[in-house]
Amino acid sequence: MSPVPTVTTVADFVELTLREDLGTLLGRWLRQVSTDEVRQGYEATLRAAAPQRVRYWLLDLRRRGTISEDSTQWVLSTFLPRLTPLLGGRVYLAFLMSPAHLSNVDQENGAPLVSNADCHVRLFSDEGLATEWLARRRAHENNA
Repeated sequence: MSPVPTVTTVADFVELTLREDLGTLLGRWLRQVSTDEVRQGYEATLRAAAPQRVRYWLLDLRRRGTISEDSTQWVLSTFLPRLTPLLGGRVYLAFLMSPAHLSNVDQENGAPLVSNADCHVRLFSDEGLATEWLARRRAHENNA
């Protein structure tokens, strides 16, 4: 029998599900959010991932919508660089977006957003493809 996922709701805007069996953290944004809520949501996600050092995240942004340029900059330049030291290795994030935000090719393969030694981020519009990408990354790291 597989372990029951641990679900945490952050206020009324983010639901976090830790899938220990898959080594994955699923974060679903439930509505559009303010700048402060963007930060609260990401910090809560990190708090959920840190105890087990979960480095594979699927973040569903479809209901959250777009965020300000300042919030995007904070995620990319302040938040993401903190993850590797806290989680103990390269972090893989699959962002699930509305298909309107991605080309057909990017929808199938995941559009690369960030790829460096510390963090690999791809944008997807299909949850199955995003989950498969995370599983491939995990298998690759486990066999490296």
